[in-house]
Amino acid sequence: MFMADAKSISRSTEKQADHEINAAIKSLRLHFAIVGIFSSAINLLYLSSPLYLMQVYNRVLVSESIPTLVLLTLILVIALAVMAVLDAARTQILIRCGILLDQKLSGRLFSALVQKSSRQGFSLGAQPLRELDEFRTFITGPGIYFAFDLPWIPLYLGLLYFIHPVLGVVATIGAILLLGLAFLNEFVTRKPIENAQGSARRAFTFTENIMQHADVIRAMGMQSAVERHWQGSRIGMLRQQAFASDRNAWLSASIRFARLLLQSLMLGTGAWLALDHAIMPATIFAASIIMGRALVPVEQSVSAWKQAVTARLGYKRVRDILKENPATDLKTIVPVKQTALEVKDLAYQAMGRKKPILEGITFRIGEGEVLGIVGPSGSGKSTLAKLLIGALQPSAGEISFGGLNYSHWDPLEFGRITGYLPQDVGLFAGTVRENIARFGDPSVEEVIEAATLAGIHEMILSLPKQYDTMLGPGGLGLSGGQRQRIGLARALLGRPKLLVLDEPNAHLDVAGEKALSDALFVMKAQGTAIVVITHQPAILRVVDTVLTLKSGRMDKLGSPESFSFVPIEGLTA
Repeated sequence: MFMADAKSISRSTEKQADHEINAAIKSLRLHFAIVGIFSSAINLLYLSSPLYLMQVYNRVLVSESIPTLVLLTLILVIALAVMAVLDAARTQILIRCGILLDQKLSGRLFSALVQKSSRQGFSLGAQPLRELDEFRTFITGPGIYFAFDLPWIPLYLGLLYFIHPVLGVVATIGAILLLGLAFLNEFVTRKPIENAQGSARRAFTFTENIMQHADVIRAMGMQSAVERHWQGSRIGMLRQQAFASDRNAWLSASIRFARLLLQSLMLGTGAWLALDHAIMPATIFAASIIMGRALVPVEQSVSAWKQAVTARLGYKRVRDILKENPATDLKTIVPVKQTALEVKDLAYQAMGRKKPILEGITFRIGEGEVLGIVGPSGSGKSTLAKLLIGALQPSAGEISFGGLNYSHWDPLEFGRITGYLPQDVGLFAGTVRENIARFGDPSVEEVIEAATLAGIHEMILSLPKQYDTMLGPGGLGLSGGQRQRIGLARALLGRPKLLVLDEPNAHLDVAGEKALSDALFVMKAQGTAIVVITHQPAILRVVDTVLTLKSGRMDKLGSPESFSFVPIEGLTA
């Protein structure tokens, strides 16, 4: 029964993900319709060149009329100019379609990536956004032109049949041959291209991971070993790409050979028909031009096939991420009347693990109370912190804040009243002010208040550009203690109702420890519910209750005094 429900939910979310992408594409129907109309006009106007050729040979040369030649030339110039304008307009419309499509999907995909990375505990990187760009570029770029030109192949073939059935038969056989080679190209290159894309994704993810920890690699003499591993990964990617490209090269060359041979056969067939007086000599060249235009969509599809396969893989990848991370329904914003945090029989089991990380966790923190969580490494403390701030969803049990279950909270509203300081502080490339302000738009007074509460205002004023000092990724340019205290200021912004701090004093000196304690006392006085995870006993003088975790389970819950005669595992003296 459970498996059936899971499959039903999976199908539902997959349909929702498909619906999101398809809805974004369908919203561009008017733009695509205009592009289709322009493409129709372009294909009709393309006939002006062969018609001009036939009129010059069959009428002007016979009548020797200069005015007729001038008039025909003027008509040709106007037709080609209009065709050029329509072609440019078609390209501009498709470019704007790409922008609109990106606006509809990129934000949703970004949100899903953040959601999934938060749930997994590691970054997925920016590769899915690059795959969205590949998909977007294909369906709104020159690669999609063949789809608009393809319906016109029967018209051009019909014209050739009208000129002479033999020319139509030759062109039809050639078109079928080229289409067959195009489908064969797709069949033999699809899997290698998919494998190459997968290898490229893994190689780029590994590269991004290396660059994030370059200091560790250099400091521990790992560069040569890591470089060998990286080279092996990259060589594997290049081999896959070369294998796919080799197959595509042979088939592309075969298609070019068939196309050139077909054009020559068309000229030869036309010459034979002209010698037999079945058609006029000028018709030979006009028929060749018409057939060349008929085969343009086929050539476009072949040249864009690799891009099409890449776009299809990008579509699947984006769809899968959206399916795994469905859009969050906005919840009703409920005013917080109390700041009690309640946890009942909480459990969490990570995907792919047989044993739960947390199980049977139950406690309550009242208004203005501080809970200290201690325990050995690997006991589930950081996972519990992520559950308490809503970054992870529990496998079982309930968490409620302010009398409202987490599942009923609007995530944005809950985040606004919550402060969180993780072990890895998580500062971003931007100014000090932007990092403290959570990249939002609080007032300058609120930012300074948070920095002052964290005891870091004076330190910020000593920076080169004070609050406008730029930081590198991860807070590059600051010491570990400075990064942690800026992270604390960010957590304290707006005086949140719930505050969760994971190892907030891991890198702090004596002054930093005092500033942290002072801030916690202030937050307690205003009624904030606070959770502090720590290995340092000094901070426990602020807490009202201590919870010890061991192997993901509650070991003991009580006042700090009740622990005074029992050594607490996981605390550093």
